[in-house]
Amino acid sequence: MKSNVDTVLDGYTSVPVGVLDSTLANTDILTRITLVFPSSLSLSALQESWYALVRSWPILAARVRATPSTPSGLSYLIPTPATLESLETRSRNSASKPLEKHIVLLDQSSRSFSDYHPIVAKAVHSNLDRNNISIGGAPLVEHEKATICSNACTSWKQLIKQDQAFVTAQATKFADATTVTISFSHILGDAFTIKHIFQGWQTALNGQAVQELQDVGKDPFIKYLPKDTNDKKHKKNKKSEPAPDLPLQWFRYGLARKIKLISLLLWEVKVKKPEKTLGQYYIYLPQAKVDELMAQARSDLEQLRSSSATSATERDLNVSTFNVLFAWLLQNIHASTAIKPSKTSSVICIINAKTRPPAGHVPADYPRHQLWGGALGAPLRPLSAAEYVTLPLGQLALHIRESITEQVDPENIRKSVVMALKHSMWKKPSGELLFFSQNPNTYWCGCTEWRSAKFHTIDFSAAATPHHDAIQPTAAPAASVNPVAITTNMETPMTKRNRWALLGEANNGIWFTGGLTANEASNKNGFGRYIFVE
Repeated sequence: MKSNVDTVLDGYTSVPVGVLDSTLANTDILTRITLVFPSSLSLSALQESWYALVRSWPILAARVRATPSTPSGLSYLIPTPATLESLETRSRNSASKPLEKHIVLLDQSSRSFSDYHPIVAKAVHSNLDRNNISIGGAPLVEHEKATICSNACTSWKQLIKQDQAFVTAQATKFADATTVTISFSHILGDAFTIKHIFQGWQTALNGQAVQELQDVGKDPFIKYLPKDTNDKKHKKNKKSEPAPDLPLQWFRYGLARKIKLISLLLWEVKVKKPEKTLGQYYIYLPQAKVDELMAQARSDLEQLRSSSATSATERDLNVSTFNVLFAWLLQNIHASTAIKPSKTSSVICIINAKTRPPAGHVPADYPRHQLWGGALGAPLRPLSAAEYVTLPLGQLALHIRESITEQVDPENIRKSVVMALKHSMWKKPSGELLFFSQNPNTYWCGCTEWRSAKFHTIDFSAAATPHHDAIQPTAAPAASVNPVAITTNMETPMTKRNRWALLGEANNGIWFTGGLTANEASNKNGFGRYIFVE
């Protein structure tokens, strides 16, 4: 049961969490984002620069607590300078528990990265095929947790009660690589947020002062928060007020459809494809293959242009690299999964109000820092499972682009924000079930896109061991040390099935990750066509 009294902690300053950040889609997910560097980095340099960053941005050491009096019902309890100093001392103490540490260092320099994560190890050693697509499994769960997030929270219930930072870091050094991970609750924000933190870490690593965050506590979407339905005046007028329109491709379920959807999900999770049969896989597309897919898509659309009676001026047939990559992924997912061809497939992607503001937005609404999120679910127009497999790549990419174009209309973005705030606030969810398919009996999947965050540009050369351990004022600067792979994992009370991430560019190619059964990963009509790394 949620408390009616705001939590107060001595030595901490309370700052409300933004309303959109406090929706269930964010409170339910704890994420880890790892950059894999093909070098032996100095763990001490990474540690000292992380502490320097936290001192500049103390919100990274904040606790998260319930504060019913605030619009979101949640607040960051940010340590004062004196408290932060005490927390850092505790964190540095080797006798402290992992959950008490802002950053954990793990020296595995006696091991090769190949023992831990074979497909990414091939990127570390520049051994991935440059002309063909590769696929491989994630590390064993227990090994991964020890390697990247041993000090991270594992559930929302734990996070809002424990004396623990909601953002933590871990650096693990192997003989041939170093992993650097940021673990966080999704209330912190989105991929742009984590890129911003890595950039701040890079700045501190370079020995430069990290600028203080501006506008901490400014809520970018507070003006879209619907009136409090507990307000007596609002209740009195409620019947005369029109219900807000739902955004495109979202549907409100009544009791019958709600029961049907829940029963189908239980059958899927417990009987048809139990969670224990799913594994996480990573897929690498070399740049040569990306270029090939783009050429194929352009050829498909040129054929459509020449065969269509519709004038090219009436329909824009251009597609982006993201459109094509997403189309390729969806073709393979549907070809690899046992779905009845005639079954409707409902696909959701992520759009971001940071770059596509809602109607009514003015620039001054947004804080001057990046530690907040703007991610929103955007369903594509429905297709059958067969269409996802058989449509030419270019036409499927066009379908994706046209669906997203509708979704990013400012008025539709406004509706998406309002829907999230009206129905899925952690403080008080509406209890209504909204779903991105009109029919409960549908195949569904989703994909988030981190490519635009450009994690591959992070440069940790200042921590390169030879350079760091033998710094001379006249020494030439070390060559750039950029990640060759991006990996991720998450903790959620919901199923991880059918969730994918376009992780972005690294090692002159594109990385994806998602959940598959072993049979799906080896299906010769889909992912089984590619090089399997084990």
